[in-house]
Amino acid sequence: MPQTVLGLDIGQSTVKAVVLSHKGFGGRILAVKTLDINACGGIEAALQKLGEDKTFSNIPVCISLPLTDIMFRQVSLPFRDDNKIRKTLAFELEPLLPVAIEEVTADYLMIPRNGLLVAALAKKNVSGWIEKVEGTLGEVSIIDASPAALAAQIINNKKTSGGGVILDIGRDSTTATFYENDAIVQIRPLAFGGERITEALAAQFSMDRDKAEALKINTDYPEAAAKAGEVCHGFCSELKNTIEYLKLNGVLQNDPRQITVTGGGSLFIPLKKELENYFSFPVEALDLVRLKQLEIEETIRGQFDAQTMNTAVAAAMRISAGRKSFNFRQGEFSAKSGRLNLKEQLKWAAWIAGIIVLLAVVNQAFDYGLKTQRLNDIKKQISLIFKKNFPEAKNMIDPVQQLKSRLAENKKTFGFYEGLPEATAVDLLKEISGLISPSLDIIISDLNYESGIVSMKGDAKTIDEVSAVKNELSKSRYFKNVTMGSTSLSKDGGRVNFNLRIEVK
Repeated sequence: MPQTVLGLDIGQSTVKAVVLSHKGFGGRILAVKTLDINACGGIEAALQKLGEDKTFSNIPVCISLPLTDIMFRQVSLPFRDDNKIRKTLAFELEPLLPVAIEEVTADYLMIPRNGLLVAALAKKNVSGWIEKVEGTLGEVSIIDASPAALAAQIINNKKTSGGGVILDIGRDSTTATFYENDAIVQIRPLAFGGERITEALAAQFSMDRDKAEALKINTDYPEAAAKAGEVCHGFCSELKNTIEYLKLNGVLQNDPRQITVTGGGSLFIPLKKELENYFSFPVEALDLVRLKQLEIEETIRGQFDAQTMNTAVAAAMRISAGRKSFNFRQGEFSAKSGRLNLKEQLKWAAWIAGIIVLLAVVNQAFDYGLKTQRLNDIKKQISLIFKKNFPEAKNMIDPVQQLKSRLAENKKTFGFYEGLPEATAVDLLKEISGLISPSLDIIISDLNYESGIVSMKGDAKTIDEVSAVKNELSKSRYFKNVTMGSTSLSKDGGRVNFNLRIEVK
């Protein structure tokens, strides 16, 4: 009996739904629907309207979310065991997030060179989506990030020694997913969307938005659309700069060798041509239905558009993707009941039985000496992690309690701020540059801005100059609190290392 799944692609302005009946290595698309969130009166009203159609209700749901509320970080650990990683991940991740680690749920993907790509989502958002969807549709099986769910269905089909980038070009923004050696290494949003092209066409040909939108997806578009061409060229330049930045930071080892495009913005053919000319290699338009050899019900073929529905199809296929992507429905949010068919249950039962037998054999094979060696290795790993995160500690007595105390002290010093500022990052940079006097011998080595918090690190000639910077920044109309963190002398003893925590109004 085939398993039927609802894939939900939840965007900033639309909800796209695909009902997929899984069968063997393929499947059949039974129903599709696109809902405008604003026209429906909000996301809850849109889901309610979708649930009124019985075709989309009372079946397992796989949700893919946009990048708006998801944070991505790269973490390095000296081991690859899942159990060890999950026990250690919170300690490594906490200093990298602008919110308390207790307030997020996180998942990871392994990437080349012993790294992890970690995705974190606020627990209130996880519970919120479960409540919204299960109240109108069906049980939520998986909550994933849209670009990762899409990439999980694509990258294993790419046979290149290098890597590539998948561009999901939406209405207001583009998501770029970078991969190397069949693994996602980074996901970045880019400030470019199909609406920019529509506006450029409307301005150049003096037409309203609807006509410009129709012209954008018409393959017969005028070659003289210079403004739209300039917009596309600017996007290519931004993508190139992002690639160079990732290479500079060691995230990418080589230039991408292929680009895959999807989303409504990819329907503008000149954009694809501009990408090919700019990067000097072919650009592929994604058709996930054709790639995965899926069937489509005859009654819905006319309303199915591959470019706009690819991510929803990927969400529906996500239930069989395993550890190739993220799942925020875990731990305290784990699904209480599965809806796998008998074939799936037998498959999992066989896997579990095989694992139990294997563990029994391994348990008999291990002797006391090997177990002792393993224990010593674990102690060394704990010691390395402890020294890395608490180098000033003289002795390691109770590492967990000592690290918890250290984290508590840091929270008292730095705190967290959940508000979202109205000022742009450019405004804040201009404000900081204007307030710090050029006469001060200050070198800023790191500046990070996220979730209303600006973190500044650097070195100064004297501690008085650091105090002067703190006092000047406190006068800003954008900042409500400037706190000085720990300070120390540089290795040569000639300068003072400092860090400042700035809360934005």
